[in-house]
Amino acid sequence: MVLYLQCDTSDIGARYTVSDETGALRYTVTGKRNPSGESMRIRDFRGETVCKIRSLGFSALSVYSISSGSESMRLNIAVGTGRAAVRFRGISFIVRGDVLTGSYSILDADTAVVCTVGRDFAHGCTQLLIEQKEREIFCLATAICINTLNVGRIPALQMT
Repeated sequence: MVLYLQCDTSDIGARYTVSDETGALRYTVTGKRNPSGESMRIRDFRGETVCKIRSLGFSALSVYSISSGSESMRLNIAVGTGRAAVRFRGISFIVRGDVLTGSYSILDADTAVVCTVGRDFAHGCTQLLIEQKEREIFCLATAICINTLNVGRIPALQMT
């Protein structure tokens, strides 16, 4: 399955919209910023919340708490000089690739590809190729968190 994540430019008031390969709207992402971080919600096409993302942003570390249904995970992204490190807790994901330029894969603990993420320059968005449907929301939430970094083009590494 292919999903397209793009900044919302319509009048629906979302941060991002997510459509599938047929162009159908699948999700919207809304959020609020506050002095200590921000909270975002991924809503399905019916407007129901399917995932909550809470973040605390520090100068060199972004911490995201992601929950969907009865599952949750924590995503830590540390940005340093020339590199970024990504670590997951709660769900055994590993990131390989260049996270901060938007070209990476999310792997499970057995190193099977769960999702491949890349820029779609023709459509001006981020493309997610979901290999494991049951992890769709967590892959989408990870891509949203990484998209919010806005720190430039720095090669990223996976922390072990």
